[in-house]
Amino acid sequence: MENETPVPEEKKPRFDPQSGKIEPAPSEMEGARVMANEAREEIEDETPLDDRDVRQLAEDYVTRRGADDTENFKDYAEERASRGGPPPP
Repeated sequence: MENETPVPEEKKPRFDPQSGKIEPAPSEMEGARVMANEAREEIEDETPLDDRDVRQLAEDYVTRRGADDTENFKDYAEERASRGGPPPP
């Protein structure tokens, strides 16, 4: 049997029993917060999205793709804005 290294709490996704959704790990949400802060001004200047929309899109982006690149996130946010805005909460 293989000896597994335990996953730290901050890297474990959490299950929300009320919504039935899996919530991203806290470390992923920190990455989303940082990415949203880096891209917010430019996205708000170029789209009708506000601060809350940008944060929500950043969380969605990080959950689906990871916090890899702020430029890719900006493209994603602009594409979402052209299709009607952020994903529903």
